[in-house]
Amino acid sequence: MKRGFARTGVIVGAMLALTVLFGAGCATGPFEDPHNYGPVAPIGMTGPQGPQGPQGPAGVAGQQGPGGPAGTQGVSGPEGAPRPWVTFADFLFDFDQSVIRTSETSKVDKLGQYMKDNPNVEIGIDGYADPRGTTQYNQPLSQRRVDAIKAALVSAGVPSAGIQTGAFGETRLKCSEATEACWQRDRRVEVLVRPGQ
Repeated sequence: MKRGFARTGVIVGAMLALTVLFGAGCATGPFEDPHNYGPVAPIGMTGPQGPQGPQGPAGVAGQQGPGGPAGTQGVSGPEGAPRPWVTFADFLFDFDQSVIRTSETSKVDKLGQYMKDNPNVEIGIDGYADPRGTTQYNQPLSQRRVDAIKAALVSAGVPSAGIQTGAFGETRLKCSEATEACWQRDRRVEVLVRPGQ
């Protein structure tokens, strides 16, 4: 019985000793408040900028704006190449006459058909006289010859508005000899054609 009591006393004594030691160790310093923080440290330096991120997707296109004002007109280009007149036929006349000879009427038909086949072609008829007679007489004579040919062409179906005319009397002679053969060449209405515009 004494042994059991002694063992219990030893255990109790050991526990008291440990309690004293633990209490002494804990009581060496003041109690610390777990919510008590130290002073705030200064803010550190900003770090370097990071790399640029990838470009985002393109946004939706906006509405088209109104059109701008019209610009100034440009400089006109160079004029096209001239369209030369080409002789088609000569109608010959008797001395001091403006009536179409029977031998010349086939030329009217031929010219009328040509104009029907080529409606864009322009036609010009110029009247002349031989040098005999005065300018005051020959000028109207050459005009009467032109009028006779124009009337015949219109009758053959050539539009009157498409016929250009001119009367030049004894100017622009084809021959300078004082012979009937030479004068005959000047008693004429010259028919000219050229491509239309």
